[in-house]
Amino acid sequence: MPRLGLTMVEGTVVEWRAQSGDNVDKGQILLVIESEKVSVEVEAFAAGTLAAIYVEPGTTVPIGSLLGAIVEPGEAFDRDSFEKSFVPEIEGAPAGATPAAAERRAPPVPSRAPAAGVKAAPAARALAKKLGIDLESVSGTGPGGRITVEDVERAGSSGPGLAIDVDGSGPALLLIAGFAVDRTSWRRQIDGLRSSFMVVSYDHRGIGASRPMPDESLTIATMAEDAVASLSEKGPATVVGASMGAAIAIELAIAHPDVVGALVLITPAVEKDARLEAVLRSWIEFESPQSEARIRSMLPWFLSRHFLAEVPKREATAQALRAMAARTPLPALRHQVRAFDAWLGTRVGNLSRISVPTLVIAGAEDLLVPFAQAERVAGSIPGARLEVLDGAGHAVTIEGAERVNELITNFIRRG
Repeated sequence: MPRLGLTMVEGTVVEWRAQSGDNVDKGQILLVIESEKVSVEVEAFAAGTLAAIYVEPGTTVPIGSLLGAIVEPGEAFDRDSFEKSFVPEIEGAPAGATPAAAERRAPPVPSRAPAAGVKAAPAARALAKKLGIDLESVSGTGPGGRITVEDVERAGSSGPGLAIDVDGSGPALLLIAGFAVDRTSWRRQIDGLRSSFMVVSYDHRGIGASRPMPDESLTIATMAEDAVASLSEKGPATVVGASMGAAIAIELAIAHPDVVGALVLITPAVEKDARLEAVLRSWIEFESPQSEARIRSMLPWFLSRHFLAEVPKREATAQALRAMAARTPLPALRHQVRAFDAWLGTRVGNLSRISVPTLVIAGAEDLLVPFAQAERVAGSIPGARLEVLDGAGHAVTIEGAERVNELITNFIRRG
């Protein structure tokens, strides 16, 4: 289901103009969808055979939902496996963006996208994308050397299977996302920093396009190991973590100081806090991450009063959260809450072991992690510098994006 506008959340399939098994041409009208009383004809993105229709006329589904599948004529296709492995490509509208600006923002391209010339079953391609596996490195055991789902599963049986993006060139800059969000949450930082740095971002285990969580063994320490894996020998890097991502960055700096050249901690939480724990647990009690009640409950904790009062910016942020919620399964969020809660309070006495240059950024109106805690973090790390953004809430990377980018750039250049 494509996004037809910045406020679109879902669409309704009105009519299919081709049936399963029909051969279709690129550009041919396949179906008609409706959103906000506007009907739009959707064209085939490629020539081939319409192998499956997943959404029947009259059905309303969220943006990013799988509508149908086109394969090469005669290509083997498993309808159920493809649906199970499907990864929606949804780009959340950045807060405050104008329609023209949103149109210029292309969805992020995984740095290890499958090569088009590789012979692989559609379900195998989808799974490879989800696990961040380069199909050129996979040996196919299917007919004619075609790569099967089983081949991809074997290739991804070791390691965390992270989906990673690398943007720009220059000194390495690793961005570690916080709780319940994926790498698209850094879009404003990536857009502002990739002209000067090689910006690496990734999805946590079980989130977005990374491999689903196999069990409940997730810890902040294992997530720090994932951060090391995402660098893939690109370090030492300036490591930037926000909220729970700051906890991972701290763990990384303590456990793997060799890969951290500098540290930027945004709204860092390190202490046990009953309010933070209660809020995080409340966000995983909804039946679905996409629940509108859940999205609305997050906004006042993320945003400042001023930002909440600006309706276009507030609603654009809500839309971005909805889009990311479609890529954040509830079990993975519960794993994150358990891991984060277990970590809080365990490294307070170890902050003095961090020996790299450190910048701490906080929001003056942050309700989740009050800036007084950020002050204590900065005071515990030798030589750390604290910057407090007036009027900003917990989501300082959204509310003060330009200022955050400026602080990061100047911090790195000054060494």
